[in-house]
Amino acid sequence: MLFGRGVGADRIAYFSDAVFAIAMTILVVDLRIPDGATNVVEVLQADGNGYFAFALSFVIIALSWVGHHRRFRWVREHDTGLIWINLVLLFLIVSVPFPTALLADFGDEALAVALYALVVALIMLMQAVEWSYLYRRGMLDPRIDESLHLQVVWGYVPAFVVFIVSIPIAFLVAPHVALWFWLIQVPLGPIMGVLVNRSLDRRFPDGGRANAGTAVQDAEAGTQDDETSRESLRSEDTSAS
Repeated sequence: MLFGRGVGADRIAYFSDAVFAIAMTILVVDLRIPDGATNVVEVLQADGNGYFAFALSFVIIALSWVGHHRRFRWVREHDTGLIWINLVLLFLIVSVPFPTALLADFGDEALAVALYALVVALIMLMQAVEWSYLYRRGMLDPRIDESLHLQVVWGYVPAFVVFIVSIPIAFLVAPHVALWFWLIQVPLGPIMGVLVNRSLDRRFPDGGRANAGTAVQDAEAGTQDDETSRESLRSEDTSAS
């Protein structure tokens, strides 16, 4: 197919950068000084939920952009499937301001918390799907091996699981409990990372991550920036809370 596959993915990356930036900027639109407020303390007390939701969403989008930026440095080709997968991811990213506003105004309602958690979980899922699609279709730099592919995919699992599990908690227990449950991601992410690393070390004892740094340096002299980028993929923190 003439237009089905092409070299590089710069235009996809540049377009995505713009969408991420716009989504992050829109978040601040809902932050307003309440009518009748006479001092800063009153403002913070009146809209504390709004500031919390804004900060949380900003971090989620920011971490998602960092991961997207790092991954696309290793994309060497693109096809129609990648374009559509990336558009689905961007759709979810630009959707974040809406559940953020709901969380700010109705944080004590289960539906608002559940909708926010669902959007975040889907963002984590789509990032893993996009990376796996790139690898399986052979559109990544050949230095990205199976172990690194799996490590990045598994890096999204803790955040996905935490936000998905928080949905029934919001309905069956209480919305505020679901909000506190999101904090489990803080210790769960590093713990999961250690377990995944050990598992991959056992699965790829000869050509895995331990020898990756040397392989990259031997493959392309003078590409310290690429080596740093590859290492950043390994240690990428995909936690969104």
